[in-house]
Amino acid sequence: MKTFLVSILLLVSGCAGQILNDGLPYLVGKSIHSAVNVLGLPSAKTAIGNYTIYEWTNAHSAVVPITTPSTTYTSGNVGSTRVNASSTSYNTNYIPVNHVCSIKLAVNSDDIVYRWEFRGNQGGCQYYANGVKTLIP
Repeated sequence: MKTFLVSILLLVSGCAGQILNDGLPYLVGKSIHSAVNVLGLPSAKTAIGNYTIYEWTNAHSAVVPITTPSTTYTSGNVGSTRVNASSTSYNTNYIPVNHVCSIKLAVNSDDIVYRWEFRGNQGGCQYYANGVKTLIP
């Protein structure tokens, strides 16, 4: 069951990640103000020599309920009639997950984006992906 859950989380994590991979390159060559319009205000800004790194971060925890059925089968006789019956119960486990995302944009002294990178998962990056997908034609 854990393998199934991990497979689902990996499958879903591709959505926001693909949007960021496809959309962030459209910010290269644009003013940092274009990025702020799409991503919101940055979480941090670090000056390094003649360039600046702007970073957007998002992190929060949640729980994902995973419900699995358990069916019990029984058979017997009622008088001379054979009877089959089943009963299904459900067990729910709550799996903790961490949603994280970090997007970094490097800008030159003219505040023009020239490099980008991101790390994260679906839950953490979806918020930013919603804005970035507006860049994709």
